[in-house]
This record gives sequence, structure tokens and C-alpha cells, in this order.
Amino acid sequence: MADGKARKQLHIDNLYLVKKLDEDYQKAFYRLYDYLLEDTKKSDLDKSIIANIALEQCMEGMKAQKKPQLVIPRDLKDYVAKYSKGPVYKEMKKKLRNQDYEKLQIGSIWMVFAIAMVLFFLKNLLTKDYLANYAIDAIVACIAGAIAFQNFKIKRRIIRRYQFGSFYMRVDAATILACVFIKLVSPSNFDITYLLLVISFFITKKKIKPQFEAVI
Repeated sequence: MADGKARKQLHIDNLYLVKKLDEDYQKAFYRLYDYLLEDTKKSDLDKSIIANIALEQCMEGMKAQKKPQLVIPRDLKDYVAKYSKGPVYKEMKKKLRNQDYEKLQIGSIWMVFAIAMVLFFLKNLLTKDYLANYAIDAIVACIAGAIAFQNFKIKRRIIRRYQFGSFYMRVDAATILACVFIKLVSPSNFDITYLLLVISFFITKKKIKPQFEAVI
């Protein structure tokens, strides 16, 4: 079985559901997980689809009190080949696609608010006019920065997973640089940086939605 460090190299959606399985089913699932981890031909998306199919089958099998080997057989090669295509594969791919679209939208909204808070602190830092005091404002800005960075990583992972290109990352980078430049040049109360962040969000949303819909 692969160690914890190796498992972190592969992102599997809904992996938290494994905790709901009993010990025997967990062992059966992780046997498949380790097999997928060693597969260099399949994409991470395909691996996640197959793993989620297995997760659902394990949950159903455990409820029906079936033996784990009847759900995930010893011959993993045939099992993986069977669920690498067909209606079950397509249905799970569509389900994960919808989850990823929701994650991307929610993450992007969090990024807008979090980055806006960091920029607000930058303005206060330049004008020496803090909401509470420097220490408290700095802590809030650091937390907001961490939230923005975490959601940026989620957004980047999803975009790379579906190979949507670098356009969205370039839009984010250009928007943030423009906002920082505006703050440095004109740290006044008249602030258009939040508007720029919102515009960037809607540009991404409008352009990426048809790309998600094209994923079958």
C-alpha cells in the first residue's frame, strides 16, 4: 500500500467518504487507489472518476452486507478497464464536472472578497489609517491572503484538470497586478479595485461555463 505522502500526490474527489466505510471496505478501496496511483497512462480526472465509482459501489455494497471482494474484485486490471468507459463512467464524469464547476464559482467568489480585504489593508498601510490597529488589520489581511491563495490553488487545479488553458490564470494575475498598481499610485478613498475584481470574476464565469458544458 502506498504511504500517506504518495497518496497526497493524487487528488481524488469525495475521498472523505472513505471514512464512512468499514475496515474491510477501506482496505479494498485503498487497494484500488494504490493501483490507480501507479497507473501512468490514465489522467488524474480518469483516476478520480474510477475511484468515485468504486466509492459509490463500496457504500452500496456495505449497506447490502456484501463481501468487499464481490464489489472490488482481485483482478483490478479488468475492473479499471470496465469502468474506464461506458454509461457509468460518463455519468460519474458529469457528476464530477458539475461539482468542479460549483467549486470553481464558490472559490472565485471567495477570492474576490479575500483579495479585496488584502488590498484594503494595503491602502490602510499606505495611508496609516487602520480600522482597528496595525496588528489586528495585518492578522485579518494574512487570513484573507491565505483564503485567497487556497482558493486560487483549487481554481488552478480544476482548470488544469480539464485543460482549459492559461487564459484564466493570466486574467487573475493581470487583475491583481492592476489592483496593486492602482493602490500604490492612488491610495485614496475612491477605489475601483473591487470593481476590477468583480469584472474579472464575471469574465471568467462567462467564458468558462460553455467549456464546462462541453465536457461530456
